[in-house]
Amino acid sequence: MPTPRSPISLVLLDVDGVLTDGTVRYSARGDEEKSLFMRDVDAVFEARRCGLLVGLVTGEETQWVEFIARRLAIEVMVQGAKDKLAAVQQLARAEGIGLDAVCYVGDSDRDAPALAAVGLGLAPHDASAKAKRAAAMVLSSPGGRGAVAETVRLVLRSRDHCETAVTHADGEPETDQGALTAIREMIGESIAVQQEVARTVAPSILQAAQLLARSLVGGGKVLTFGNGGSAADAEHMAAELIGRFERDRAGLPAIALTANSAIVTALGNDFGQAEVFARQIEALGEPGDVAVAISTSGRSQNVIAAAYRARVFGLGVVVLTGENGGELSPLADVCVSVPSSSAARIQEAHAVVIHAICSAVDDVVARSGAREGA
Repeated sequence: MPTPRSPISLVLLDVDGVLTDGTVRYSARGDEEKSLFMRDVDAVFEARRCGLLVGLVTGEETQWVEFIARRLAIEVMVQGAKDKLAAVQQLARAEGIGLDAVCYVGDSDRDAPALAAVGLGLAPHDASAKAKRAAAMVLSSPGGRGAVAETVRLVLRSRDHCETAVTHADGEPETDQGALTAIREMIGESIAVQQEVARTVAPSILQAAQLLARSLVGGGKVLTFGNGGSAADAEHMAAELIGRFERDRAGLPAIALTANSAIVTALGNDFGQAEVFARQIEALGEPGDVAVAISTSGRSQNVIAAAYRARVFGLGVVVLTGENGGELSPLADVCVSVPSSSAARIQEAHAVVIHAICSAVDDVVARSGAREGA
């Protein structure tokens, strides 16, 4: 991230394309309706708690903007701003600060002059090309879906780096406040994603568990696979099923297709990496078994090939992936899509999803009376 010329004290946000995703809906009565991302809403209040002033600069003059300003307790605002730079300069003068102490977030060509003039100009990931060129940094988040939260995180981190660390009187080492902020916000992002999983994905998790449980109760087995961190998740899931999750029971048949290094390397060497899981599905899979394919992107070719082979051989297919799902999700009987584009956040959520599946499988197996007690 570029270092601002001065510590940032004022964060100014465009509305459409930054605070919202730019879409507009109308009610049956003709009222304009827009949506806000709760992480962005929380970030505005977090910024205020940390001593930042947050304002709006928008070309709109609507009741909706007035409502949002009240909802977010916005203290400074310019509506109907045709010249965004002039509006930013006006608010900076009113607060008695220079433009160096201003962070401005904008997404359109009209925002470009203001983005170039302030101490820290930021453009959302889906901003116009001109806005991106003028900004000091392009955010990884799109407008209306985390751009404000990412902005606040970056500004607080930059402010921490601009301040001098204080050594404790008892001789303890200096604390890197920027690093602490980054850690806390990363954990906060993970929690937010998992809360969204609980809100929107729980039915898919239950369906996946029911599919696995029917197979296991009926004498089938579970075959798990993925790459990298997803390979670790595949082995984690197999371990929970073969061993136990939270209750004593007989072991449930599960095989992690990632675990035998001799098989994986031989298949990769002789048949190519795309076949390392698919070939094992052919050898070990039987109709009635379930393949659990794990890929954060949904684009891993060896995982896709194995899921396709599983369908050909009559296995059920459960997919654990991210918000896109790529080419993998259409192959699934049940697809559990974590609503995030961050591989790290998706993998963290997959660990919780796997635990939830194992817990629900244990419940179904216990109710069926099959495989009770070790």
